[in-house]
Amino acid sequence: MKNHPRLLELFWQFASKLEELHTLYLDSVVGYSILHERLNSHQEAVRAVLGDHEYATKEFQDTCSIVYKNLSSRDFTPVSMSPVMKQGEMRERVEDDGRNTLLLGNQCLVSAYAYWEEYLRVEIGKAIGVLSQEAKAADEEARKILNVHVKSDLWGDIRYIRNSLVHNNGVANSEVSKCKLIKWFSPGQLIELNHERMRSIFLAMGQYRNELHTMSLPPPRKLRIPPASIERDVQRLAPLSAPHVKR
Repeated sequence: MKNHPRLLELFWQFASKLEELHTLYLDSVVGYSILHERLNSHQEAVRAVLGDHEYATKEFQDTCSIVYKNLSSRDFTPVSMSPVMKQGEMRERVEDDGRNTLLLGNQCLVSAYAYWEEYLRVEIGKAIGVLSQEAKAADEEARKILNVHVKSDLWGDIRYIRNSLVHNNGVANSEVSKCKLIKWFSPGQLIELNHERMRSIFLAMGQYRNELHTMSLPPPRKLRIPPASIERDVQRLAPLSAPHVKR
């Protein structure tokens, strides 16, 4: 028997987790964009000072070093690492769909799948009554039951992509050929989750959130239409209960 209140609770938990991941992603991407703009402004200011000098080119500046303090009011110094960076290397990281955005997409996808596989899927199984309350994600028998009763094409595809990221150094393995919805990659291809692709994934996870809400709703009660004999009795008795009107 389904535990509808628990399913509703899981809906809200997943909605919160999804918002947490989505805002982390967007906050970071916006931050990369701001850094990119500040780097360009920094280089333009230097070129304005140099004038017609032979070094007053973006190409040369990209070979020069920079520290975070040049782009921020705060001085961020990585522990046990040099805080000095090549400007060109920094540009490659923070430009639109640069290395940082691609890495962030990978991390968000892996994190989302971990939440599904280690928590949400198991709790759904308990809430719909196919798993005992003591079941754990690592239980082999529980996984067999979940593979039958708590399935999702979306999460199945995310699993295949996640396995390539975690176990194959980001190169798509043969499992990606099984994807039913996310058909962006072929075996041997480098997995790159750019901003547009991550937008599609977040929208798809939002749709699954809505499906979970639908699961939480109890089945509607059937409308009972009274037999004809009862309807005639109601019509016959209706005038007796009508209000008396003075003339």
